[in-house]
Amino acid sequence: MTAPPPEEALFVERLRRRDERAFNELVRLYERRVYGIVFRMMGRRDEAEDVTQEVFVQVFKAIDQFRGDSKLSTWLVGIATRRALDHARARHRRGRWDKLKEWVGLGPSAEPAPDIRHESRTTAEKALDVLTLDQRTAFVLHEVEGHTLQEISEMTGVGISTLHARLLASRKRLDAYLVEAGLTRGGAK
Repeated sequence: MTAPPPEEALFVERLRRRDERAFNELVRLYERRVYGIVFRMMGRRDEAEDVTQEVFVQVFKAIDQFRGDSKLSTWLVGIATRRALDHARARHRRGRWDKLKEWVGLGPSAEPAPDIRHESRTTAEKALDVLTLDQRTAFVLHEVEGHTLQEISEMTGVGISTLHARLLASRKRLDAYLVEAGLTRGGAK
């Protein structure tokens, strides 16, 4: 692991001193990214908004626990991932697990591109629905958000070899779905 840059250490120190401007800056810098991850994992805007707020409240309360052996963004995304997983698992246990909705395309924006056709959106929803929650988490964090397996391991507490297996399984399931649906990997018929 590489040490965070010195300016990040100063920023973290401001957060530890409960500097309101630093906290507002943290939210400004990472709110969209955290929301995007949570939204993709949960598939519901209202829940993603609530969980995103919970993430920043937890960060504010737990900033003293940040050891600094990873980047602040990695630690923050880890909290977001665990919060989203906890909420999704609770919803699933209640028997109200909905299909992942409104997630289309690969990229950091939380909202689908306006020019995406309804058919493509439905295909993406169905494709992600074939994945287990663990596979979906690994897939979203690695393939969509671009995190390394090491970073995802730090975020989720799951070993790298397990994450690698989940990624392989998710790719295999998605490929099988696309073949079964008569689509190529690029989405064309």
